[in-house]
Amino acid sequence: MVFALSAVGMLGVGGLALDYARGARAKAALFAAADSAALAGARFVGTAAEREDAARRTFEANLKASDYGLTNVSMRPENVQREGRNYGYRVGATGELPTSISKVLGFQEVGVSVLAEAIGVLTTPTEVVMALDTTYSMTGWKISTLKDAATRLVDDLRPLAHGPDKLRFGIVPFAQYVNIGLSNRNKPWMNVPANWTETVNYCYDDRPVIGQSNCRTEYVPPTPPSPPGTCYNDGVPYSCGGSNGSPGGNRTVCDNVYGPVQKVCGSYQVQHRWNGCAGSRNHPLNTRDDSYGTRIPGIMDVECGTEILDLTSNTTRVKQHIQSLTPQGETYIPSGLIWGWRMLSPQAPLETANPRNSGNQVRKFLILMTDGLNTKSPTYPSHDGSDGAQSNTLVSEICRNVAADTANAITIFTVAFDVADNATKNLLRTCATATNGQFFDARNSADFLAAFSKIGMTIGELRLTK
Repeated sequence: MVFALSAVGMLGVGGLALDYARGARAKAALFAAADSAALAGARFVGTAAEREDAARRTFEANLKASDYGLTNVSMRPENVQREGRNYGYRVGATGELPTSISKVLGFQEVGVSVLAEAIGVLTTPTEVVMALDTTYSMTGWKISTLKDAATRLVDDLRPLAHGPDKLRFGIVPFAQYVNIGLSNRNKPWMNVPANWTETVNYCYDDRPVIGQSNCRTEYVPPTPPSPPGTCYNDGVPYSCGGSNGSPGGNRTVCDNVYGPVQKVCGSYQVQHRWNGCAGSRNHPLNTRDDSYGTRIPGIMDVECGTEILDLTSNTTRVKQHIQSLTPQGETYIPSGLIWGWRMLSPQAPLETANPRNSGNQVRKFLILMTDGLNTKSPTYPSHDGSDGAQSNTLVSEICRNVAADTANAITIFTVAFDVADNATKNLLRTCATATNGQFFDARNSADFLAAFSKIGMTIGELRLTK
């Protein structure tokens, strides 16, 4: 009898140990599923309901409860927000594990519960430069979408920065040229002539009309209307030219009587100004971030849109700058790309970026977006050519050079916005993947907003905290 009673006790203790081991495996599986669900919910771009759906699908796909003997499994999702913005995702999960041998001691099941949370936290100094296409073709709904997406990116990332200097943004609007700002005119890496006034003298012979003679009535036939032609601005077609024509009818026609020839002379002044537009150094320096003893040429007498905004932690200023973007000009992608690289480099010309070294592992990101193919190419130092293939080659070369710049370790995200040209999309895809970045093919406003949101999540260092 004593042996029998002892055997029951030993069997119960052994059963507890066995069921504890089963419970530990079941809890680990439940934890893994909850972790995956929290990450899926945090990563997903969309409404709270859509994020919950993504989390539930991931949870169910990662947990085969029957494999671990779990019953009555439930999941409790929670969207985590900070300052009204999606900040992370929390998933609680519970289940019951029916016991086996330890039932002899009265334990019918073991409760299992876990809590997982994924949030974005910027603990490493992070620099984000947006090289934004602000050409004429961005007019209308596109520039509005761009401003919305870029502003949301700033708002999404700002709450994640633990410390005022953990996150800095820079803006490089580009079209045919980049406007680097008048304050950079006299920098040792720029070559800009002084503004000057040119006096143009002219003379021409004029025979004034002093009267009319031989007036008579003549029939003038009608002039048919001429259809408008097609002109292009940054690759965007529009109607131009043409005429309405005129009806025929009788007209009074006279012969002019001219006086003696008179010489007319005069002069006018032409103002030659630099408006901040940066041209290109000769190849291959126009694809490299070095050798600024060969200075960057300033291009006189042209307009080049909104000025760049160098790296700053003042997000209010960044958002105001985004709202000031104005579309104009044609597309020359190499200009935006090279100045985005320069802004993230701690050396000349801009010199505001933080250096990366063993004690300062700064994360650097360049977001390059465009809504079309290159319509301009370099004529050195200007960008007045029309060889798009040449400009594509320069984009590829700059991207390879950025990828080889291990000192700065820049990750490039590229976004094609309503781009039909496959060559341009392949160009952007190759550029991103060469730097371990991502390419986004945004075919409409929703795609574009989602692309910037996903970029923000990647930059935001999403991680599990529970």
